[in-house]
Amino acid sequence: MTSTFTLIHRFSRIFIAALLFFPLTLFSQEVPSAEKKDGWAIQLGAGYLYSGNIGILAERQILLKNNLRVSPFASTGFADGGEDTQLKKYYWYGTSAGFNLEYGNKHRVVFGPSLVLQNLIGNSVDAKKTQLTSYSLILGYKGTADYGLIWQIYLGNIYSQDDDPFSGNLDYSNRSQVGLGLGYKF
Repeated sequence: MTSTFTLIHRFSRIFIAALLFFPLTLFSQEVPSAEKKDGWAIQLGAGYLYSGNIGILAERQILLKNNLRVSPFASTGFADGGEDTQLKKYYWYGTSAGFNLEYGNKHRVVFGPSLVLQNLIGNSVDAKKTQLTSYSLILGYKGTADYGLIWQIYLGNIYSQDDDPFSGNLDYSNRSQVGLGLGYKF
């Protein structure tokens, strides 16, 4: 009887210990860091990618392979336009949409096109154009920390009309652009 009681006692102690440590084993599985998984991200930045002098961008990073992803995005922002002939300030409100191809994990090369639409904010009788349509192409660098911090810098080309609303020039031309952003990946 003693050996059966001792065996049951030992078995119950092992069983209780296993039950106590099972949640630790279950929940201690390695979770992939932010740079290695799909997800949503939000950034605050400056440049045409962010639709103006300052803007906010939301993107969905879709993992295609281990180190290749596509990131469709949309952004909105404001840009200072200047003053009209009556010294009234005017601004450009912009929206942008496109996608970027990203190659790498923590440190990525970013390449992608976008469409940028800008509307003049302000009332001026001198304004000859109140809306601009632009096409953009960028090449840049994006870094992502394990905990989700994102930083991005890019250079690019924008194919746009002259952004002077008081000019009647509607011809498109190429201009260079640069942008900088900081954000978080969920």
